[in-house]
Amino acid sequence: MKIWPFTNKKEGDAMLLSRLRNFFIGKPLATKNLIHERLTNLQGLAIFGSDALSSTAYATEEILLVLAFAGAATSFISIPIAIVIAALIVLVAVSYRQAIFAYPQGGGVYNVAKENLGETPALIGAASLVVDYILTAAVSVVAGVAAITSAVPALYPHRVLVGIIVIGLLTWANLRGVKESGKLFSVPTYIFILTMLGTVAYGFWKYFSGTLPTVNPVHATDTLSSLGMFLILRAFAAGCTAMTGIEAVSNGVQAFKAPESRNAARTIVRMAVVLGSVFLGLTFLAHWMHVVPIASGEETVISMIARALFGTTPLYFLVQAATSVILLLAANTPFAGFPRVASQLAKDGYFPRQFFNLGRRLVFANGIMFLSLFSAALVYLFDGSVHALIPLYAVGVFLGFSISQFGMIKHWQTAGAGNKKSIVINMIGCIATSVVLVVVFVSKFSHGAWVLVPAVIGFVLFMKSIKGHYTRVAYALSLNGGPVPDVFPEKTAVFLIADVNRATLYGMKFIRSLKPAHIQAFHVSMSTEDAEAFRKRWQGFFPDISLDIVVSEYRDLVGPILAYLKQVNERWKNDDLIVVMTEIVPDRIHHFFLHNQTAFRIRLAIEQDPDINAEIFAIPVKISEKI
Repeated sequence: MKIWPFTNKKEGDAMLLSRLRNFFIGKPLATKNLIHERLTNLQGLAIFGSDALSSTAYATEEILLVLAFAGAATSFISIPIAIVIAALIVLVAVSYRQAIFAYPQGGGVYNVAKENLGETPALIGAASLVVDYILTAAVSVVAGVAAITSAVPALYPHRVLVGIIVIGLLTWANLRGVKESGKLFSVPTYIFILTMLGTVAYGFWKYFSGTLPTVNPVHATDTLSSLGMFLILRAFAAGCTAMTGIEAVSNGVQAFKAPESRNAARTIVRMAVVLGSVFLGLTFLAHWMHVVPIASGEETVISMIARALFGTTPLYFLVQAATSVILLLAANTPFAGFPRVASQLAKDGYFPRQFFNLGRRLVFANGIMFLSLFSAALVYLFDGSVHALIPLYAVGVFLGFSISQFGMIKHWQTAGAGNKKSIVINMIGCIATSVVLVVVFVSKFSHGAWVLVPAVIGFVLFMKSIKGHYTRVAYALSLNGGPVPDVFPEKTAVFLIADVNRATLYGMKFIRSLKPAHIQAFHVSMSTEDAEAFRKRWQGFFPDISLDIVVSEYRDLVGPILAYLKQVNERWKNDDLIVVMTEIVPDRIHHFFLHNQTAFRIRLAIEQDPDINAEIFAIPVKISEKI
């Protein structure tokens, strides 16, 4: 036995499809290059942190939108709400830092729950993560488009189309590989970080120097008379969108350069510091500047703050451009995280196995395509509205947070003594995130959050059904799965014919090379006249081969073929049945869809019929249009 590597990356390059893929996606990368496709810490923050960092662009606005129901004067409540959320950001980041070291293989909540809590909690965590990633991609793109339309109002009517185009561009960038997307997205991410920190610092300087401008002539009064506790909780729940994306680093630990865990841990700490600083800073500025959010979304809170601080100068447009880009790139975090989670699920049999396969550029291409299709569908269905999608957002995040924290408590308990500090950290994190989960879910339930309950349940059942299928197939194929079907010494070949031509001659040569005991040709005609004409033509070429023709009065093709094959099976019970068809292979790839669609339908019908056990040969006949 000989084993050798196949290293010819030019294989298939002559085909148009391969040339197009090479042009748009890049040439295939060898598996040995996987180690070189890892991310540095700077690139890792750009890839996995863009979602969390981008949430600062709308988290403050969502808080203010809820408080606006009680009047603009109640905006001072946004300050304590933001402080509590910032504390939660630190707590969750520290907790996930522990998970990174405990589970360096990545996978986040799924792996933590699988190892410590069992199958169902792990699948619930995975389902919440899947739903959250899809929503994150959609919300981030829609929010980015909203920032663009704030600066260019003429694009507002076309926001859905712009959003779908952006998703397409993100899909293309990620299909080109992790390293390339890291290089591509690093510069705009760090421009946003510097721009936001600069804006906050400049705003604070203006405030303490007494020169901070106001957006609206509204002066907040420290009163709670117009506020109810439920409204405060709703504002808190809306602001918790600032915490989305923190878990992404723990899902993609293996994407970092060695030492993976240490680099991932450093990245999540840096992300939490920047996220908390910018979020708190913007919330303080919005309160001090008396910003009143616009419910229609025609101008964002960040746009109002920047316009008041810088006017319509290049600095204002820099802030808007940086915000727009980071919001659009935030959708890249799901594109980096979801395929890895799906790969883990596929490895364990809970997702289709295609999601486990690395693509030509060493990325999980099937996961990327799946995410792009579902997120684009959400952008279309919700008409590109941030405020329509936000109620569905964040619930799945905190469900995953809570399960992960509880799983880590069990992990430290089974690890033995000396882990009391870690247990306390994860216990506080579990209690805090569970309380937030209840608050967020209850406050958003009537606004659409209830949809996530059947969505998560549906995903869990979907994954369990896939696992059940693979388990049953594995048993059926195992050496103990039952008797091996008999192989009869004699063969009966049925040749399905559409016409008498060169393909038919080639197919007959192939059948005769098999030396079957019986050869039977079969044709379906749509009229008696066509049947008679075909019989005469057949006898002129193959007078020695028996031909059966069925006239299908209702123009059905598949039904008569299945019925005939069952008759042949009954006639030669002790023979193995071979079904032969010819397939045209054109020399131009775009002509493929003009051929073989009927053959595909026939093959599928034969394979799905439980009463027909046949070996199917689809004989490729290559043709050229060159004369």
